Amino acid sequence: MRFLLLLSILLALVVCFQTAEAQRAQDRRERRETNDYMEAEEEGADEDEDLDDETDDTDDDQEIVDTRTNPCDKKTCRRGEECYLDNARKARCRCVEQCTPEPDPRYMVCSNKNLTFDSECHMDREACWCRKRKPQCGNPSFRTLRLDYYGECKQLTSCQDFEMEQFPIRMSDWLFKVMEELARRNELNAEYLGMLKEAEVDKNHVDAVIWKFCDLDVHPQDRFVTRRELLFVVATVKPMEHCLAPFLDLCDANKDRKISLYEWGGCLGLNQDKIQDKCAAVHKKGRR
Repeated sequence: MRFLLLLSILLALVVCFQTAEAQRAQDRRERRETNDYMEAEEEGADEDEDLDDETDDTDDDQEIVDTRTNPCDKKTCRRGEECYLDNARKARCRCVEQCTPEPDPRYMVCSNKNLTFDSECHMDREACWCRKRKPQCGNPSFRTLRLDYYGECKQLTSCQDFEMEQFPIRMSDWLFKVMEELARRNELNAEYLGMLKEAEVDKNHVDAVIWKFCDLDVHPQDRFVTRRELLFVVATVKPMEHCLAPFLDLCDANKDRKISLYEWGGCLGLNQDKIQDKCAAVHKKGRR
């Protein structure tokens, strides 16, 4: 009964993110793909590089500026930053000045410091203030703020051993149910429908497991799923499924911070001879 309730909640969560918040989710992924969103503790960046660069080089002042284009169109800023033009129309980055107030509590996020913010923008701006040593910074340690999961922070229970043992079955069942629900709503990409049919006749739902790996393996398509590619899934599901994060840690058998197709299938209980690389064909169809 508990599993069925959890499955229903997770399915409802997926449907919610696939419809009303679909664009919002896409914006999050695009921001993570274009900005450095590695865990802050591992960035290894020199703090001085994060300070505001407010001095123009002499040569820059002599450049002929094309006023027909916006230099910010080619400028990439870090999370929590926005581009602006200085007096010489040179593109620079600064901490976001205004975050849109979010009256809906669903936009709240929980950070790795177990602090709740009104939105990702508010959290990222706080991290930017602290990286750049701004007076608005609430605590110097906040320079390493990052997203832990969506929603208000709460006390998450630890994953028990018996739950971890059951998790591969729960995970594969859940992935299959998600595929079914997306297909029912005509929101499953056509190239995945064949994999759904295969998963329907297989009690282990092998193709559903492979489907999710292919779906995650996109930037780049290299048959490895990185922590960055997993971030959206973990942040979405973690409040509802407390075993997910430690389970994915176990999947990374060689601790290289990325999960191969065979590591993924193996930790989800698939026999090695059942794990087939179908991502190339799926991705190729998706480009047509």
